[in-house]
Amino acid sequence: MKFTLRQLQVFLATARLQRVSQAAIELAMSQSAASGALQDLESRYDTLLFDRVGKRLKLNAQGALLRPMAEALL
Repeated sequence: MKFTLRQLQVFLATARLQRVSQAAIELAMSQSAASGALQDLESRYDTLLFDRVGKRLKLNAQGALLRPMAEALL
């Protein structure tokens, strides 16, 4: 598996806050950088980790599987 710690940080913050913009603020990065990190993570493994519902992101089944592993790593 190839991913960066920053991608995992963005993933976990987004999972918790359900918004990339809020995750970006928490991680002191731009929204576009946070969104890009999340998109890179999803495209690298050719899977979606969130269901997009308006401006909110809801963790889907794949994201729910990744979350405890990401939390353990960080």
